[in-house]
Amino acid sequence: MALAVCLCPYSSLSEVINSSTNNAAKNGYIWQMLNLFPSQTGLEIKGVFHQYTLNKDESTNGSVIIKNKNANGTGNIYKNVDSWDGIAGSTKIGYDPVTPSLLPLWGDGSISVTGNGTLSDVSVNYHYSFDPCFIPLSDPSCPDFQANLYKYLLDNNLLNSEPDINDPYYDEWLKFELERKAEKQEELKLKKAKEEEEKKEVTMEKVLAISGAVEKIADPAEQLNMLTEMAAVGKINSYYDVKIDGGIYKDTIQLNDSNIQDNRKALRNLRNDANHRKIVRSQYK
Repeated sequence: MALAVCLCPYSSLSEVINSSTNNAAKNGYIWQMLNLFPSQTGLEIKGVFHQYTLNKDESTNGSVIIKNKNANGTGNIYKNVDSWDGIAGSTKIGYDPVTPSLLPLWGDGSISVTGNGTLSDVSVNYHYSFDPCFIPLSDPSCPDFQANLYKYLLDNNLLNSEPDINDPYYDEWLKFELERKAEKQEELKLKKAKEEEEKKEVTMEKVLAISGAVEKIADPAEQLNMLTEMAAVGKINSYYDVKIDGGIYKDTIQLNDSNIQDNRKALRNLRNDANHRKIVRSQYK
């Protein structure tokens, strides 16, 4: 019975995709690693799932060894030994986490028995992860894509010349150039606005600096002298010494006597007005 484990992949290209291989021991107890994995660069092996049944008597000794050779040297990159000495045969299911390492370092794998016992129902699966952005130029959504594209353009002397239209990154080069021009224009715009602002500040400083105005404003004695000069008649005479033509404005309303009679009708209306009574009574509260 094969042990199949698959972790659901993430949706973003910038995130690591986790999965597991099919049974490596399906066709035998020795296998080649490259035949088990998809043809992707940047695959890392993170652990080994294993399941087997060992057939043996309790009175005998034996061990089951699962291992992978080190493809870049001598010895093994992975080895697991289960001792069954003095134990009756049975079925074992396990998982060995390993320090993540790239697939090319993993050589041929195998499962075998030393001592007494025979194997059956063997399944070995490798848990691996795949980073789509292991090669950053593989997709524009990768975090380091732009930096690596810039390095690619520099290394191939493409920044100051028109690249070959058949270059695999020609479209990305065009996009990069447009973005770079837009950034330069934005930088120039911001720089110009900053220079204009600084120019206005300098102009204001020059205005205040005339005749030592800044120092005078800061000195209380000078402030008093300035106010005195501003109040001088000779300097503000033109503002208030203005003649307006006119004559005598006579009253047009004449009273026959000095007594003004009360409007009794209005008084009667007030006596009957609730708001008026309320106002009058409030004086005595």
